[in-house]
Amino acid sequence: MSTRLSRLAAGLLAVAVIVMMSESSWAIRFGLPPSKDEWSLKYDVEVHDADSDKVTVVFTLADEGRLKPIYSIDLVAFSKQTDSQGGHAYDVMEPIELKLTKDGRRVGQAQMRKQYVDRAKIRIITLTVDGKRQPSGGVFYDIPIGKYVDKVTAAASPTEASSSESPSLATPPSSKVTK
Repeated sequence: MSTRLSRLAAGLLAVAVIVMMSESSWAIRFGLPPSKDEWSLKYDVEVHDADSDKVTVVFTLADEGRLKPIYSIDLVAFSKQTDSQGGHAYDVMEPIELKLTKDGRRVGQAQMRKQYVDRAKIRIITLTVDGKRQPSGGVFYDIPIGKYVDKVTAAASPTEASSSESPSLATPPSSKVTK
């Protein structure tokens, strides 16, 4: 009888482990659709020339809006090639760590190579929208970087980067959402 109980206990333990592991692997996130008020986010994005091959992206967050609390903020650029299932690998995946400023806003930055500027975006991941927990691991909201760069002539390869002109980086258009 004790062997029967131990087999049952071992089986239940195995099922419990599988369920716990699968719950953490179900983190499939969906993109948020466009919103008139950009989900009430108040932010600013600046792109600065770092050197001949890199740019620095500065992200200032004044208000998390309807996405409060934000889980993570990353600078990402996906590969142009797809895998066998149609997915894309990351060419750039840099976390943006925000630090509190004296005026109450939070500022963070990340660097990337100029050749990825045309497909780079700031990805904001949240587990809640309007205070409601989102199913299947949360949602993301993307802010394209390209609209904050005046003229992009990013090189396709490092050898071309040295021979081409560097992008002309300008002050970003007004991105502060005050609606």
